Amino acid sequence: MDQPLMGLDFGGTTIKGGVIRASGGPPVCMDSAPFDEAAPAHEIYRRAAELARRLEDKAGLGPIQGLGVGCAGLFNRATGEVLASANMKNLVGTSLSEGVSKALGGRPVVIENDANVAAYGEQWLGAGLHERDLVLLTLGTGVGGGIVLDDHLFIGPGGSAGEVGHMVIVQRPGGSEYDAPYFPELQCSCGSYGCLERLVSATAAMRRAKAAGVTPNLPELCRLGREQDGKERALLHQIGRDLGAGLATLVTLFDVNVFAIGGGFGAALDVLKPGVMEAMAERRYGTLEPTVVEATLGSDAGWIGAARLSGRQP
Repeated sequence: MDQPLMGLDFGGTTIKGGVIRASGGPPVCMDSAPFDEAAPAHEIYRRAAELARRLEDKAGLGPIQGLGVGCAGLFNRATGEVLASANMKNLVGTSLSEGVSKALGGRPVVIENDANVAAYGEQWLGAGLHERDLVLLTLGTGVGGGIVLDDHLFIGPGGSAGEVGHMVIVQRPGGSEYDAPYFPELQCSCGSYGCLERLVSATAAMRRAKAAGVTPNLPELCRLGREQDGKERALLHQIGRDLGAGLATLVTLFDVNVFAIGGGFGAALDVLKPGVMEAMAERRYGTLEPTVVEATLGSDAGWIGAARLSGRQP
């Protein structure tokens, strides 16, 4: 049966959602509701439930049995409790899945990290269409990611798999022949040193541009990198190589064949890609030649992946 699936994606300012059929294809309908970070949790859950009911009515396909929700932060998957979230502090200490479920009259709700469901959406109907394996990396303030292997979301036993931004790319000095000079700006907020997000995020690109004496304005930096063979292109080539080093590690670990690059800085993939492919060719293990493409679903990837996840619950 081609059942309808519903997903919501809790963002910093908006709850976005939609209905899609289990067979895929274009969304049946989409809608959104404001997310007010000053509102109490029960009010947020009420608004999410209202959005879900509105989507169900718009779809006109009858009752939709379950709901998938993507949200940023850390949470207990068994209880649905939000343990930490930078943008949703009003939800911390409450059960998101239970709160939305109660507001929907007991309908089952499954929750997952927003980056993971975005990867699931891209693999299903976006950049990974017709592929069973995909890794999504989002280049923004930091570097987020999600991993899909053999058509299933891979989260690991602790639920923290896919934190690709915290792969160590540059070693802290300590005597090894592989060590690079110590640069304090490579100290990561996670406590480690030389993480991927300290090298290739939008924030890192602006910092590196300033240090190189070129414009830290990303759109302008990328424009100059495309149009001129100068310092801007050289910097973007090196950032691409650093990204390629991270992707090569993921190829070695997972033998994955498709990488989707999203986020605001992901739009610069065309100018980063020569460095990406160069470093991957030098570093990857095995004979597979992965495809590196720009993510295609944009902000819809999260709710689409969450909807699919809801349809795969026992």
